[in-house]
Amino acid sequence: MRPFEEGQEERITEAVSKRIDEYLAKGHDIGFGAALSSGERIEHVTRIGVSILGTKWGLGFPGGSFVQAIVDNDLTGAFGRADHINVNTIRFYVSLVYNQSYIQ
Repeated sequence: MRPFEEGQEERITEAVSKRIDEYLAKGHDIGFGAALSSGERIEHVTRIGVSILGTKWGLGFPGGSFVQAIVDNDLTGAFGRADHINVNTIRFYVSLVYNQSYIQ
């Protein structure tokens, strides 16, 4: 894994946030969890999304087992490792992996 270039992590975070907004605008949900507010869920999904893209592109720190399962297209592993938010957000992450081009 190589480090993010200057400002790259922020640009990736902005792109993930934009994709979340687009996803929500289509009427999809980004996970359930009474213990977390909607803003906290969005922040959680944003962090995981950045980790997924970084892992896919070999940037920053390698993601955990859930992130690696998403990147490896391991459906069983992803569901088995997902927390209460991510189990309902796998569709978003898969869309992110396949539709987001590399960000400098």
